[in-house]
Amino acid sequence: MDSAPVCVKFTGTNYSTWAFQFELFLKGKDLWGHINGTDVEKPSTFDKSQDVGSSPSWAVLDARIMSWLLGSVEPHIVTHLRPHRSTQSIWAYLKKVYHQDNDARRFQLEHTISMFQHGSLSIQDYYSAFLTLWQEYADLVTADVPIAALSTIQTIHATTRRDQFLMKLRPEYESVCSFLLNRSPVPSLDICFGELLREEQRLSTQVILEQSHGSSGTATCFCCKEYGHIAATCPKKFCSYCKKKGHIIKECHIHPQNCQA
Repeated sequence: MDSAPVCVKFTGTNYSTWAFQFELFLKGKDLWGHINGTDVEKPSTFDKSQDVGSSPSWAVLDARIMSWLLGSVEPHIVTHLRPHRSTQSIWAYLKKVYHQDNDARRFQLEHTISMFQHGSLSIQDYYSAFLTLWQEYADLVTADVPIAALSTIQTIHATTRRDQFLMKLRPEYESVCSFLLNRSPVPSLDICFGELLREEQRLSTQVILEQSHGSSGTATCFCCKEYGHIAATCPKKFCSYCKKKGHIIKECHIHPQNCQA
């Protein structure tokens, strides 16, 4: 418990992602009670001198969690947290200020998702960026959905998410998209992602081969001055020394230089 393995630092704009991973970390340490209030400091009723080797006190654990929190946010946010003296207080402040579970944020995300395109991104980068946007949007939309209806809503969202992801791909992926959408049943997003990665590799290989063929196609024969081949393979070979067809000067048997060789 020396440090929190928080991969994503809180920047002020990624609250949902950061809060999700930090909550999982604390629950894994059985310390989430310091945040939700189920684990509060209890008044001491015993002599601390008789408690050598026991577990850390509540205050020590709370201070440790506070240090993890401070280490998982950007420096400019740490300044705002100085007045707070407990884990629960810090968490409540961050949620109050940065957790935008309102219509304005939902509208902003819907607009961003609608405008988001594959563009020049790789399939991996496009997939990651799209999922980040969609997950925050889904968290907002399903925040107040009753448990009984949540599964149905999530299934509908999964279908919409997959379709949105496919329709925003670059034109060169149109054939594989059509193939996926015509399968019965239509594959899930993660299966579509795997197919698109393979298609990306195929397209990349095709470009390399076309460039290779293109480079030979632009070669100029110095013998006949035509494109697409070199003098060594020219069907119209002509020796500028002996004036005969069928070979070039480098292959001429009566050229003095070749005779000496």
